[in-house]
Amino acid sequence: MVIFTPRYVCVNQTDYDISCSEPMGRWYDIPKGECIPFWPVDKKQDQMMVVMEKDSGSATSKGFLFTDPHTTVLKLESEMGGAIVEVHVAETGNIIVFKSFQKDNFTIQLVNDLTDQAVHFHQVGITDQHLLGPKHAMLYTWQDPTKERTLTFNIEGKDYKNALIKDGIGEVKLKNNDIIYWVSFLDGTQRKLLFTQDLATATKAQQASELEQPDQEIILSLPGLGLSLVNNINRSEVAYIGIRSSGIIWQNKVRKRWKDLSGREVHSLEEAWQKAQKESQINKDAPPKIHKVDNMEVDFANMSMLKPKHRGLRRTYHPGIWAQMRKSPHQLQFHTKVNRLQIDNQMPAPVFPTILAPVPLPKSVAAESAAKPVIEFCLMMSFSDYSSVIKVKYMRLLVQEMHAKVDIGFLNNLMQVFASDQSLEGKEREYMDLDLAVVTIPLKEAESIKAALAREAVNYYDEFHLSPLKIHVSFSLSDIGDESEADGAETQVAKKASAGQNTLRFFLQSVGVTLTNVDDVLFKLGYFERKAQFYNQPQLVMEIAKHYTNQGIKQLYVLVLGLDVIGNPFGFVRGVSTGVKDFFYEPYQGIVQGPEEFAEGIALGMRSLFGHAVGGAAGAVSRITGTLGKGLAALTMDEEYKRKRQQAINQRPATFQEGLARGGKGLVMGFVEGASGIVTNPFQGAKKEGAKGFFKGVGRGLIGVVAKPTAGVVDFASGTLEGIRRVTDVGDEVGKLRNPRVLYPDGIVRPYKRDDAAGLALLHQVEKGKYAANEDYVAHVVLTTDKKHALVVTTKRLMLATKGDLMGSWTVEFQYPFVDLKEPPKLTDRGIQIMLKEKEAGKRGGSMKKGLGLFKGKPAAGKMIQVPDRGQAEDFLAKVHHAMAELDN
Repeated sequence: MVIFTPRYVCVNQTDYDISCSEPMGRWYDIPKGECIPFWPVDKKQDQMMVVMEKDSGSATSKGFLFTDPHTTVLKLESEMGGAIVEVHVAETGNIIVFKSFQKDNFTIQLVNDLTDQAVHFHQVGITDQHLLGPKHAMLYTWQDPTKERTLTFNIEGKDYKNALIKDGIGEVKLKNNDIIYWVSFLDGTQRKLLFTQDLATATKAQQASELEQPDQEIILSLPGLGLSLVNNINRSEVAYIGIRSSGIIWQNKVRKRWKDLSGREVHSLEEAWQKAQKESQINKDAPPKIHKVDNMEVDFANMSMLKPKHRGLRRTYHPGIWAQMRKSPHQLQFHTKVNRLQIDNQMPAPVFPTILAPVPLPKSVAAESAAKPVIEFCLMMSFSDYSSVIKVKYMRLLVQEMHAKVDIGFLNNLMQVFASDQSLEGKEREYMDLDLAVVTIPLKEAESIKAALAREAVNYYDEFHLSPLKIHVSFSLSDIGDESEADGAETQVAKKASAGQNTLRFFLQSVGVTLTNVDDVLFKLGYFERKAQFYNQPQLVMEIAKHYTNQGIKQLYVLVLGLDVIGNPFGFVRGVSTGVKDFFYEPYQGIVQGPEEFAEGIALGMRSLFGHAVGGAAGAVSRITGTLGKGLAALTMDEEYKRKRQQAINQRPATFQEGLARGGKGLVMGFVEGASGIVTNPFQGAKKEGAKGFFKGVGRGLIGVVAKPTAGVVDFASGTLEGIRRVTDVGDEVGKLRNPRVLYPDGIVRPYKRDDAAGLALLHQVEKGKYAANEDYVAHVVLTTDKKHALVVTTKRLMLATKGDLMGSWTVEFQYPFVDLKEPPKLTDRGIQIMLKEKEAGKRGGSMKKGLGLFKGKPAAGKMIQVPDRGQAEDFLAKVHHAMAELDN
């Protein structure tokens, strides 16, 4: 829907009918309680408007700007007396609101408490002066609303300027050495400027805004917090939100507060402390020793620093969540910190395992600064017994640089979890009528105007600051990990969510072509700050939304430059510039640390420059080839081939050798799949759709003969280049906080068990999830100390899985369905004994690979598998026996 509204709207909330116009322009009449569109004719940069009471002759107000947000009191020489104009700059236009004059809404009230001294004052840039006599008070508004809003007051011929936007106190020394105090403070919504010679009066007025001693304090400290998002219908964990504490940190006591030491100092102190602990255990009677750590001298026995300054030391950590609230009769203070926040995609074989995580600081910055929480929020506000206005003295939100990586499969799974049980079928007409009703809504009922006119309590924001947002965004249209069509049939939830999923996919594909992904695009959104402003809640929310919307629109160019189909030149240029910056940045840190550290800094800087330049170029080319490979895979129309290919790509190579090996395997498999597809595709199609499917399979097989080998060649190039980029990458890889939880066939969500979760993750890796697709995990036991061999049992079979040395993939050495076992496996003195039925033993006896050192006895008779821990073996066998009994039932 596209809704057109006037750019400028005038609203009359006074008790009079008024008229407004541009200077020397047409007059627009606005009845009380109504709003009208305003069409300016003057095209000047500073567009002004004047207002008057209707039919009052020439008694117009001073001109004011209607293009910038402000609140101004206008003086009118008529029965109306004056009006308050508020200009709201919304995303949809400017709303100019006129309100009735109220005493407490004047710009300022000046109070002269002096006995024999007059005060002259005027607006900066205006020659006409006002006189405020002794023991007099006066209400004042700006003489020219379009000029600089600063007040000049004159005492004994000397000028003093004040912008009147913040509380403050000052003094003026007279010629006779007497002192006059001026105090600026807020009384409700009214700013007051007091002149007095009584220090007690001045101090009392100033202390109205000072901090009070709190009489209540609440502190919350949690080492960590984990939230698991589970879809209990298809029995899978969709996401895991984890808040974690910091590692060990060291703090020193500065005056009465503990402050974190820098990363370099923390590392050095921790190493020295660990060494001192080992020495004290060896020689317990040794006298206390002074340890020299970098440029510090430290006494660990008394936990104190002796040099360069004598300070207390403590070894501690930052909790995952820390919050403090202090309260007094007229003030509230709230301070909270979240140390580290991470959201993981827990679906099998996700494109991006980690959805949201903080970006690690550059090594040079981390070495010389203390670690900061990922989110920090502070609020201080005060209340008054005689006013409903809440004064927010200080509010600041700080969010660190973050990675956001999302794929379409995760969004689909998320939509399934929150899908509504109500069917939308048959309600299209009802929703269409609601949409069409928008054209009949009066102008003053528009959402933006209602927000501007909201009669909610107004708060005063002395300082309101939201930090800049720096987000690295990656997005993939691949849906690997989406289990909405498990077992070949959609679940009930998937059917209900399909409309929303299709809409989301259509929208995302309309932004860029179907084959395109967004990779590591950096969005920078500037900070939002307001000082000394009155807002109600809807107005403040609208201001924030408008700010970040405009910032987001300005950043859309990086989305275009970050599309994979053109190789992400934005990321490449940023990578090279980062490398150059590192080269000139880290050596400076090194030279401060000493000659040896300087040499290390030079080496690190050169590696960073080489890594960003070479890795940036290789990454850009690999993304182009990766997009081409995805396009070729789409041409095959073979869903199983596309699934295996994407799953292999998602397991990113850790080394260049691994990238080369995987690329080579993909190249060979491309030719194998292409050749075998001529035979297998027609039969698979006939099995699903009969004769129609057979001919579809013939077409797919013929296309695959060309497309699959070509895609294999492209994937080989892409994988090799990705390996180069990974080797030259100097950044830290963010891993998952934990493996997905196991949900057994009964669907009950049980307490998390790390061993079971590791077994489920192993099952999903074995043969690229071949068995995990249709069978549930039951148990596993690790057989070797290098953790490369494990015995795994599912609801249908028992298998031995082995991890390859070159590519790190898990393969099956042997697997036996329960129906092929002569009897349940049992534990003997030599290990776990697996006996096969005689017919199956003859078939499978020769298939076992040699050289593992895990088997005893004759292969044809079964298997004897050595286990390192008999207790684990007993628990494992108990679960195997239970699974076999369940299958029999």
